[in-house]
Amino acid sequence: MFNDKHYVPILKWKRAEHRALRDFPDGSKGDITPLVEVVLPMVSRFKDKEQKIKKTDEEMLSEMVEKYKERRIKEIPQEISDFWGNNSVYLDFSLIHNGVETTALKVESISSVIPAASELGLHVIPVVNLNDEIQIWNAARLVCEKYKRGICVRIGTFDIARTDGLNEKIKTFLSAVGLTATSVDLLVDIKAVQNGEEYGTLFNSSQQINDIGKWRNFIFASGAFPVDLSQCKLDDPTTLPRHDWLNWLKQTSKKVNRKPTYADYTIRTPLFDESLQFHHATTSIKYTIADGWYVMKGIKHGYSLFLANAKLLVESSGHFYGEGFSSGDKNILQKAKHYDAYIKDPSIKGTGRNEDWIAYGINHHLALVVSQISSLGKKVSLAPSREVILGRK
Repeated sequence: MFNDKHYVPILKWKRAEHRALRDFPDGSKGDITPLVEVVLPMVSRFKDKEQKIKKTDEEMLSEMVEKYKERRIKEIPQEISDFWGNNSVYLDFSLIHNGVETTALKVESISSVIPAASELGLHVIPVVNLNDEIQIWNAARLVCEKYKRGICVRIGTFDIARTDGLNEKIKTFLSAVGLTATSVDLLVDIKAVQNGEEYGTLFNSSQQINDIGKWRNFIFASGAFPVDLSQCKLDDPTTLPRHDWLNWLKQTSKKVNRKPTYADYTIRTPLFDESLQFHHATTSIKYTIADGWYVMKGIKHGYSLFLANAKLLVESSGHFYGEGFSSGDKNILQKAKHYDAYIKDPSIKGTGRNEDWIAYGINHHLALVVSQISSLGKKVSLAPSREVILGRK
């Protein structure tokens, strides 16, 4: 059980996120409980080595599911152990799908991964959605009965906006899994809602959930990072507002029935589009600051821009938190220092890949949010030449 001084980052279970968690300091891992969303593995888009013949969407999905069932299900428990240890983690299979057999695949995932993780001594809490099929609830109930970790139930915007029927649906869920609210973590996830008025309405609705004070944990999540960087300029850094954080601060600063734990999607968009995994990302730096993201936009395959922008971020942006702030910051500084040598001789390489820079950015984001949450109500310096109160300038 934790309180509003805790943090729940929502992360896709991908390699960049693995590294961001692995490099988070052991002494601070108790301050966060990641919610990791398992995704289908990537496969080649082409049938031939020459990359001339594309697979159909059906062929792609079939291959992804086969790879997931044969390999990924077995690998996930050990990956959690390797990258997060036995610290508490939520595990969500809602993004796993397989056409008409999706329910069976999710049941298999819960029934296989959670026990295997528990046998490794891991503290894994299954996540189910309020609108999931009863078979998925039952699978989570069975592992909960055996391993006594509890369950997390995720409630979306559609349900929280209709509180008249929500409490009845929650009652049905608790009855089906044979638990009381004291053994269940309640996660309200409104994803991409950024408008302050709409956010406030949904937040207030969540406060009307029956027995709000009895749930083991109460978490409120949203994400404000955009789907793409079309609003950012190539040669001019852009600051995007962290509406997820700013809205949460505003709502929790007033009297509430229960103050929720903060959750966000770090530097990723909350709107997952599986097809984007097969697109080449721009070489952009996404750096979290007190009330926004400082975005230095790159181009596809323009890897030298990583080093050039890192140098600008470190030396002249006024936003860099210093190499001692996080592992991500330490790596960014190293890349910035590498810029001059690389420009003289690009053959020495060392620009880093997109995966590296996403890992740096997420790791820095985790460190900053933990610092902000722990400093709520205090006057502390969380950025160069800034005094931050409640996470704001």
